Amino acid sequence: MTLKNSGIANFLADTWWFGLSRRLPAQDFKDLAVLRARQGFSAIQLIVGVPPEVGPENENAESPVGFPWTLSGNFNQKYLDLARDRIQYLNELGFVVIVYGAWGYQIEWLGKERMTEWWFHIIEALDSLDVIYCLCGESNLWIGEESKLLPAKSTDDLVRSRVSPILRPRIRNFLARAGTRLRKQLYKQRFEKRRNAWSFVLGKISHRTDKPIIIHPIPGETGYEAVSNPELLSVNTVQTGHDASARNRLWQLPLALLKNDHAHGGYINLEPWYEGIRNQFWAEDQMFSYWVTMLAGATSYCYGAHGIWNVGDGKFLAHWGKQTFAKARTLDTPRLLGLSHEQYRLRSNHGGETFYQTAGKELITIGRKAGEKAIRFFPDIARAKCVPDGKIWLPLEGI
Repeated sequence: MTLKNSGIANFLADTWWFGLSRRLPAQDFKDLAVLRARQGFSAIQLIVGVPPEVGPENENAESPVGFPWTLSGNFNQKYLDLARDRIQYLNELGFVVIVYGAWGYQIEWLGKERMTEWWFHIIEALDSLDVIYCLCGESNLWIGEESKLLPAKSTDDLVRSRVSPILRPRIRNFLARAGTRLRKQLYKQRFEKRRNAWSFVLGKISHRTDKPIIIHPIPGETGYEAVSNPELLSVNTVQTGHDASARNRLWQLPLALLKNDHAHGGYINLEPWYEGIRNQFWAEDQMFSYWVTMLAGATSYCYGAHGIWNVGDGKFLAHWGKQTFAKARTLDTPRLLGLSHEQYRLRSNHGGETFYQTAGKELITIGRKAGEKAIRFFPDIARAKCVPDGKIWLPLEGI
């Protein structure tokens, strides 16, 4: 398989799913961008379209100039102009913007032909800017349940009618994964239809742009598996998700996928643990996630903070956690990630080989080595029997 030319440089991205909505006022948008630039980030994940978790007529999907599009298939040119202005501002600060055109199930709302037209409008508006295109988020999400947000609901409404919020996170996540597997069996033809629909869009838009194109899959799938024409993608992608059981997947997935990546496209985890989601995955987990992912060979790294991605107020999408935008902005982790990313870029051995040591299922150390030079990470130094001589970097201290 020969892939579309990548053109994807090593980046550190933040995630702003509601960044073009009314939830994030223009000044807050600019202030957050300046903050992330100062902290060492170089990319932003942004949806140009209807964000996840809400229907197309939900007030939280609306931008300062109206909704992106309507269920009848009318597109809002003023919205596209707003997107261009904000993305151009991000470019001026040094960010590449990863532009998502939709969320996976939304293709059932518009249909593949109209979704293709929406993407043509995005490309016309943004192709002269510094962007990477992401076909959609969670391409195979909610097979057989696509209409449950229509026209103006949010997942807050859905959660109120379920018993799952009272379950422990591990049990809830196990049931969610089991449900996905069951739906794949029950709705095999629908999964194939969804996959074919997004493959159709990918085939059409790849002729309209030379920009890199990727896709954001659901947990348990890869980007290459999410479409029938993966040669049109620039890099393989995954989502490891937001539960503690993802800990080993953070480093095992890139090792396994890159080992079999004969096209040498690379690997990006577009959605690892979000900081603060369901009151979990704080700085120590974020440092673990960053270092094991990058040392396992990832091309780039994506961070997300609950409260930032949803521009939270403690009520909106609070079933994912009550951390607010104001609180999330004060987290020190992004600064520490920026410092770690700088260290990684200075000291990583590109083209080197990954090595690791485990004790049972626990990772003791992971690193990359080229010749006599090596960089390695110890999640818990007390668990290491031997620590080699060399320069020591403390990710949680940034020194």
